Amino acid sequence: MSLDEHTLIQKYFSDVGSAFLAEKGVRVSVGDDAAIINNTPEKEFVVSIDTSIAEVHFLSSMDPSDIAYRSVAIALSDLAACGASPSWFTLALTVESIQEEWIKDFCKGLQSVCDEFRIPLVGGDTTKGPLSITVQVMGYCEEGCSITRKGAKAGDGIYVSGLIGSASKGLDDLKKGLEGTDEILTFTRPQARIELGKNLVGIATSAIDISDGLVQDLGHICSQSNLGCEVFLNKVPTRKNIPLTHKSINSGDDYEICFTANGLKEQIIKSVSEELGIPITKIGEMTEKKFIKVIDSEGKDIEVNAGYDHF
Repeated sequence: MSLDEHTLIQKYFSDVGSAFLAEKGVRVSVGDDAAIINNTPEKEFVVSIDTSIAEVHFLSSMDPSDIAYRSVAIALSDLAACGASPSWFTLALTVESIQEEWIKDFCKGLQSVCDEFRIPLVGGDTTKGPLSITVQVMGYCEEGCSITRKGAKAGDGIYVSGLIGSASKGLDDLKKGLEGTDEILTFTRPQARIELGKNLVGIATSAIDISDGLVQDLGHICSQSNLGCEVFLNKVPTRKNIPLTHKSINSGDDYEICFTANGLKEQIIKSVSEELGIPITKIGEMTEKKFIKVIDSEGKDIEVNAGYDHF
């Protein structure tokens, strides 16, 4: 006998992250018409939403727990770029049919991300159709302290966390049928840099998470801050020190944080990097000129491939 929507939700989703409901001020959660959340004084809410579609944003052949984890983590990455603390999330799940073993494994991935970031699932929707997952995340910052894409100043250094290009290589490995590589893990279980984002409040003048490609996403900081930038290709950090090319620098799916900061913050940034155990690398500088320059090891400007196109 197949499960109806109500039974499916109650059996598999009603308890996901429930241990954190009281901690996050959630009075009514999964199972009612809507969640009810207590307002937090002197905080500002930070909200983001991401949709992941099979064969577009992930492979349907992936482990369901990885699909679930990845879908939530990439949404949380937006909160990280704003310096926000996650508080809860909602989930809209579309599946072609209810396969209970798949749902069980999917929920294991949800619980993993809930436990890691101490957030509950508070609501959502289930529908029938091609596999698609939409996740809305809510977080908060102290009032007036959220980091945005607007605020960079000419002369600010440009920094990135972690490594660039690994996730794209991981996706290629998955498509080739490989298993167990570090690059595959980077794609299937991206790290939402929440603690780094929180530590960058008061340090970063602007920030963005790298989803569509380093240069493409950095371009959003440039346009919002009404500036340009210079990026040195050979300074962009990669796994095993394999230099990026004009093709791979914009491959996307990195979910690292790209941020700008005044040079006087250099030592503080180094301390944050060491304390959190997260590599942070300076890759360039913001400029008054309203264009983006990517410079190779010989000092020549190069043209890079376009990043991910949503349409």
